[in-house]
Formats: sequence, structure tokens, C-alpha cells
Amino acid sequence: MTDPCSHSDSEHHVVNVCEEVIHYPSEDYPCVCTGLSAGDKKSACERCGHPASKHQNVRICRPANGEFCVCRTIIG
Repeated sequence: MTDPCSHSDSEHHVVNVCEEVIHYPSEDYPCVCTGLSAGDKKSACERCGHPASKHQNVRICRPANGEFCVCRTIIG
């Protein structure tokens, strides 16, 4: 697998994120939950309340120099 960026491997981290969208009357917002807090993958996350199936492991790039990088790979 090749990364779409030139940053080092050590600058890439695996995080668990919620892909659920929160619907408000005027706009949709992504859920900001960054960790599945539930023992059973079939249950809802204890942290945000969204289904565990909406959470996934994602490999993201966090460059050491603080710049923004769009590199993102879904794992599994």
C-alpha cells in the first residue's frame, strides 16, 4: 500500500473514529467521538451513543511539523 503523502511512517497513527452524522435542523455535523467505548461490538458506544458498527479504525497522518495532511486509510 502506498500513502498519498510524503510523511514518515511514524507520523501515521491508527485511531478509532465514529462515522455517524449528527443531523441538526440547519446543518449536518460529523460525530467527534474518537474512540469506541463499548465492550460488545454489537452495542452502542458508551461515549457517543451511536452504534458500534458506525465506528472504524482509520490510519491518519499527523505530521510532526503541524501541517494538515488529508492522508486517511480505512483499516479492516
